[in-house]
Amino acid sequence: MACPLFLPSARLGDFDDVYSGECAADPGAIVPVDVLRLCCNRGYARGTCQRAAQAEADAFRFLIRAAGRGTVEVAWSIERDHHPVAVGKSAITDSTARSNQPLERQALVCAMSLLRP
Repeated sequence: MACPLFLPSARLGDFDDVYSGECAADPGAIVPVDVLRLCCNRGYARGTCQRAAQAEADAFRFLIRAAGRGTVEVAWSIERDHHPVAVGKSAITDSTARSNQPLERQALVCAMSLLRP
């Protein structure tokens, strides 16, 4: 996952990890596929996306730490200029699916990719 404004919803294809979704800075707006692929899903879009240029961070990064008992623990890092500015961990459960916070939604998608067959 990537842009700190991206709210992913579903994978675009079966063979890659590109997700459709919306921008938290402009909810409900249609995001073109090329912008999803190059900006939203990768991060570091400050030079190509006006919304990303206004964000305090450049990208979110995730790592699965543990899974079991209905919870997936995800470690996260918020980056700016390729340096972490914040780190933490989140316990992802079924209730996380209802979140409209980009960090939580992206952590959920990361956790779901672990559980995907």
